[in-house]
Amino acid sequence: MFGLPAEILTMLVSTVGGAVMKMWSQSNADKAEQQNALIRRFSESEKSVASARAFVNPNANWIRRFLVISFMTMAGFILLAPALFETTTHIPVITTEGFKLLFLDFTKDVTTWVELEGIVTPDWLGHAILSVVGMYFGQSITSRR
Repeated sequence: MFGLPAEILTMLVSTVGGAVMKMWSQSNADKAEQQNALIRRFSESEKSVASARAFVNPNANWIRRFLVISFMTMAGFILLAPALFETTTHIPVITTEGFKLLFLDFTKDVTTWVELEGIVTPDWLGHAILSVVGMYFGQSITSRR
C-alpha cells in the first residue's frame, strides 16, 4: 500500500495509536487533577463558611440594634418635626394641562406648591422602615444559637 512495506505501515499505525492513547490518558489525568482541585477549593470554601458561622461577635448585635434605632429615630423625626416645631411643609403637586390629538402633544406639566400643616408622610418612608425592620428580623430569625 502506497509503496511502503507492511512493517513501516504497522509501525506508523502503532506510533500514531500510541500517541493518541498517551494524549487521551494525559487528558484524563488533567481532568482528574482539575476535579481534585475543585474538591479542595470547595472544602476550603466550606471551612471558611463554617468558621464564619462559628465566629460569634457580641458587638454585631449592638451595631445592628444601633442602626435600627438610629434609622427609626430619623424616620420619627421626619414624621413628627413639622408637628413638634409648628412648621408647615410645602410639597410639589404636578398637574398636566392641555390635550393630545393623535400624535400631536399639546400638554405641559404645571407644578404648584401646596402648603400642609401637621404630620406629613413621604411616600418612600414606609418602604425604608419596612426594609430596615425586615433586614433586622430576617437576620435574627436565621441566626444559630
